[in-house]
Amino acid sequence: MKKQHLFLLAAVCSVAVFSCKDEEPTPPTTTTPTTKTAAELMTMKNWKISSLTSGATDFWLLVEACNKDNQYRFRKDDSLSIYDMTSKCNTSDPDSTSSYYKLYNNNTQLILNMKLSSTITIDDTTDIVTLDENTLKINTEYSGLPATITFKHP
Repeated sequence: MKKQHLFLLAAVCSVAVFSCKDEEPTPPTTTTPTTKTAAELMTMKNWKISSLTSGATDFWLLVEACNKDNQYRFRKDDSLSIYDMTSKCNTSDPDSTSSYYKLYNNNTQLILNMKLSSTITIDDTTDIVTLDENTLKINTEYSGLPATITFKHP
């Protein structure tokens, strides 16, 4: 009888030991970041000009303050909304105007029609230097000079 109890105890222990074996560790889940297209990067948020340079000269410092808070929204339908924010040059100016843009040449260029100030409009094909989640930098012509405009999200 004692042998049966020992045998039963050994069987129960071995079942317990073998049923509680370590599970294979699950590898950590890694998510591959999705790469956004140029159009998605352009249209995800409003943009605001942070600098306008030609050579070593920053022309953005010379632009009237009432134009520096303007924001630009590139839309999925290739329209461009230009918002004249709180600081307006003329109180009768509309709060927003519409224009257009188009990504071009395998997303390396931007056909752009954009009002920078009350007297300066860019209507040109520009080269995209940088386009990522935080920065849009283009090369264009400003007052007859080659210039670089850098946009950031406000």
